[in-house]
Amino acid sequence: MKNKTILLGGALLASIPMSGATGAGGGGGSGDGNLVPMETIAVPIVDGAKLQGTLHFRLVLEASDGDAAIRVARDMPGLRAEALAAGAEFSRLRVSPFLAVDARRLSAEMTDALHAREPGISRVLLVEVAARPN
Repeated sequence: MKNKTILLGGALLASIPMSGATGAGGGGGSGDGNLVPMETIAVPIVDGAKLQGTLHFRLVLEASDGDAAIRVARDMPGLRAEALAAGAEFSRLRVSPFLAVDARRLSAEMTDALHAREPGISRVLLVEVAARPN
């Protein structure tokens, strides 16, 4: 029973905005740390009618303010569905398991897709990406 409680608690924490998160980079920008993580997404890499591999990626959504971060966390299932659809389209058009993934373009396309659904998302951070053959 204790293990189930810990897992449930971890799932709840994953949907709460991480206010005040800072990195060692010291970069500019909004910097107030309204970051909302999204679980890893995996979409197939299809060439023609043949399954070539799988594209795995993990996103962190940067909200413009605290209220937007709360809205983003509440709408996570819908945003995840949007990210899945955008990732599948990106994978279909631009990914091969034998070449490097254009992470900059994937991040830009995710930002466009998710910002269209939730205007409070200022950008999408791509924190992990890998294309693996089957």
